[in-house]
Amino acid sequence: MYAKGKCTVVFALALLTAFLLMGACATAQQPAGGNTMAEPPRISAAEAYQKVKAGTALLVCAYPEDETFKKMQLEGAISLKEFESRLSGLKKDQEIIFYCA
Repeated sequence: MYAKGKCTVVFALALLTAFLLMGACATAQQPAGGNTMAEPPRISAAEAYQKVKAGTALLVCAYPEDETFKKMQLEGAISLKEFESRLSGLKKDQEIIFYCA
């Protein structure tokens, strides 16, 4: 079993690693003249963090299970269920960043 200090370090390292390795994406764009969606644009973890911190983007954990969300929750993130409940009230130009780790 981990000592309290070791757990804090392990958690901090896991959080940092998640931010560094996270493949964040913004709203997907529709290609001209086609029905197939293009690959969503990807941004760095650092850029995602800055946008969420500044309040210009919404960070959403892509896991539908509450238990998984609690394990994988990053600072400032909301659950997929919360996102779905807020969807109708979001502005059409709201930047949304989904992640999974």
